[in-house]
Amino acid sequence: MSVAAGKAVERGNVLSIRDLEVDFFTARGRAHAVRGLNLDVVRGEILGVVGESGSGKSVTALTVMDLLPPGTGGIISGSIDFGGKDLATVYSSKYRVAGRKGKQKLRIKPFAARRVEKIMGRSRKRISMIFQDPMASLDPLYQVDSQLLESIMYNNEAFMIGKCLEKNIIIDSQSEFTSVLQDKSTADILTWLSGRFGEAGFHREVFFIHNMSISESEKKIKIRRAIDFTKRLSSSERVRLKSRLSSRTGRFFRPNNRKRLPINRIHDPVVREAMLFSLELLEFVGMPNAENVLTSYPHELSGGMKQRVMVALAVANDPEILIADEPTTALDVTTQYQVLYLLKSINRKLGTTIIFITHDLGVMAAMADRIAVMYAGRVVEVGPAGRFFNDPLHPYTSGLLRSVPQYDERVKKLYNIPGQVPDLRRLPTGCAFHPRCDKVMGICSEKLPRATDFRERRVECWLYLEGEDDGDR
Repeated sequence: MSVAAGKAVERGNVLSIRDLEVDFFTARGRAHAVRGLNLDVVRGEILGVVGESGSGKSVTALTVMDLLPPGTGGIISGSIDFGGKDLATVYSSKYRVAGRKGKQKLRIKPFAARRVEKIMGRSRKRISMIFQDPMASLDPLYQVDSQLLESIMYNNEAFMIGKCLEKNIIIDSQSEFTSVLQDKSTADILTWLSGRFGEAGFHREVFFIHNMSISESEKKIKIRRAIDFTKRLSSSERVRLKSRLSSRTGRFFRPNNRKRLPINRIHDPVVREAMLFSLELLEFVGMPNAENVLTSYPHELSGGMKQRVMVALAVANDPEILIADEPTTALDVTTQYQVLYLLKSINRKLGTTIIFITHDLGVMAAMADRIAVMYAGRVVEVGPAGRFFNDPLHPYTSGLLRSVPQYDERVKKLYNIPGQVPDLRRLPTGCAFHPRCDKVMGICSEKLPRATDFRERRVECWLYLEGEDDGDR
């Protein structure tokens, strides 16, 4: 582990981005989408990221997920420390974008992707993302259960095999488990399973059931259902499944919709467990009529239901970080509240760290623990959410808050920040916000301000760098 990664772990950071530079090479020039980005994500928090369109929010998320379009954009420099591994170094070896970096020609490596995907397989399972448009993310040709099964079987085959083996041991001692199920709460059942098998396999399935927003009796009914749906394995099948645990490589799995069968008619025990877990995931995210939704196509679902399917896909792999990129776009107010409440519950109940990207400051006030403000590819202010709304530091942050209509004020014209977000191919010198800033000084157009700590926040602005370059003020 590097020194930087070690410090990040000590501070409780699950993700640390340092000096990240991401460029896009276009026919009209080189666009600097992310410029020297520095950002820490604390384990277990909800980090809100705000800024106008074109400020680099989604590009940063796509960079962390390694979803930049190869051939047009790529990481130029910087590091992304996650779990002691620098993702930027591995991602950069995956491809080279077409263009020039100084005298060096950049070319695409088309066959490197699969090798790097195997290297990063474990990390990619620990970061999930919910995209803006669920209709564009779900395959319209496959039913919901097919898409959930594909993700679960590719990323969590070992989890499914472990469930099969542990449930068969429980079936062999049915009377003991029945007494535990009758006398103990679901929290005590989790402790019993953890002491007997460890915190994997059936323990994780019960953990999801325990965190559903239902009564204790309903939870026990679902645990009983999980056991009753399990296929009893022969001794040869158990040996074969145990051997698959060591040779698991994340095989591609695509079920066929034309052969869709009810759970109780699926013969493969691993696929059977994956199908049951898909149903439980939909129930966990509060999907009404989950059994019917499993066999539905995306176009048969409403926008809110499709977004719940996306959330179920995201939490299926038990990620450490969940990136939500404007997940409530184009949803009505009631559905927005339901999706936001669901994400908040995932953060509190599962302990999942969430990076929440949005334009809606009202949503941010209800969701975020900390807020990072981005402008022209840089984080200009980051700190606690309460401080952000009550005492904004950066002039851009103040402008964003003033742009929000107030229900208790009557004004003839709503405020808007003058000017536009600068062209990322021709950025102004110094602070990129200075052409639009109402507190601009001479030095703002000459030098880029360094980040400084001020009132429990970190801000990039010359207003808070007293004593430096006084002659230019």
